Amino acid sequence: MKEKIRTFLSSKLIKHSFVFVLADVINKVIPFLLLPILTQYLSPADYGTIASFNSLIAVLAVLIGLSVHGAVNVNYYKLSKTELSSFIGNVVLILISSTIIVSALVYIFKFQLEEYLKFPWQWFFVAVIISLGSFLVTINLTLWIAEQQPKKFGIFNILDTLLKLSMSLWFIVILAMDWRGRILAMLIGTVIMATVSLAILWRRGYLKFQYDELHIKDALHFGLPLVPHQLSGWLRNGAIIIILVNIIGQSNTGLYDVGFKIASILGFLTVAFNKAYQPYLFRKLKAIPSLNIKENIVKQAYAYIFLLLIAATGLTLISPYLITYILDPRFANSYIYVGYISFALAFKGMNHMVGGYIFYEKKTKYLAYITFFVSLIHIAIAYVLIQEYGALGAAQASLFSFFLSFLMVWYYSNKVYPMPWFSVWKRKE
Repeated sequence: MKEKIRTFLSSKLIKHSFVFVLADVINKVIPFLLLPILTQYLSPADYGTIASFNSLIAVLAVLIGLSVHGAVNVNYYKLSKTELSSFIGNVVLILISSTIIVSALVYIFKFQLEEYLKFPWQWFFVAVIISLGSFLVTINLTLWIAEQQPKKFGIFNILDTLLKLSMSLWFIVILAMDWRGRILAMLIGTVIMATVSLAILWRRGYLKFQYDELHIKDALHFGLPLVPHQLSGWLRNGAIIIILVNIIGQSNTGLYDVGFKIASILGFLTVAFNKAYQPYLFRKLKAIPSLNIKENIVKQAYAYIFLLLIAATGLTLISPYLITYILDPRFANSYIYVGYISFALAFKGMNHMVGGYIFYEKKTKYLAYITFFVSLIHIAIAYVLIQEYGALGAAQASLFSFFLSFLMVWYYSNKVYPMPWFSVWKRKE
């Protein structure tokens, strides 16, 4: 058993995961470290407006991206480089087309959106540009993940964050702008990094603009069934922000958003690990693993689940002291949301772990049904709890829905790709 542990710790999974996690932690710690500064210059209402703007970006990203970047990850293992470059070129054409359509819809419904989002409609098109640019960056990052190039991935990600945050400090601290300064920084930073990302793809021979109907159909066949799945994620986060803004106001929503940012430390770790774990899992499954290998994969998954629960507990316990010492006193009450959201994000990380088998088998249709169903339940429960408990009700609804989603996705993934989840402990070492 000890030898297996040593082998696991020295494996490429752990080495690459460490670099991916380290890069993502650094990337996310940078804005976290700036919270004490930004909360001095931005009010809770400003944070509420920024949260509302981010919720718009999140839903636009789903409608513009159509989840086609996931097909790039899967096809990296199935297509030659020449075919993959043509595939990526057609993915970019899909993104441009969807951006035009979404822009038209945003313009048509601009006044209705303005009423619910609580900021001027002219900024909606800034959100459209940011959503498109973010996906162009994601394509490049996806390739580095598939190639197991965590250093390049990390450097690019950190530069992206540093660029946006340095401009945020310039606009907010030096020029004394409010929430508009943060959004302008996001826009400029995204445009610059998207341009650089396209240049890198072109130089590396991964971008070939040659219309191919089969590639477009393949990308949409993979991505479109995931749109309800992605929308369900937005319902559990972005839509909740809109509900909060309209029921409890921007200031209280800002407190909830800051609490969510503190809890998101755990979410950053799970996302970083999943980026390294999924290529590892795909390679293992492609090799048609033996029962012994399957059991080792399951044991690794259980160890990961245990660590997530420990991490969520620890973050819950230290959050009151953390917020008291690092944030402006106006944000002191943000700690009450951290515990619920930490455990919710832990279950979300578990969901990613067990959901990889579904993506490998391209059985994403029913995954979309599950997550969309759970999200509808989440919205209904959250709406009732918010009326009764305010933003705390939103945090409680998140915990319930992510736990339910994890159980349902776990059950379905075992139907799609059976693994010895319950028999693994019956065999002797």
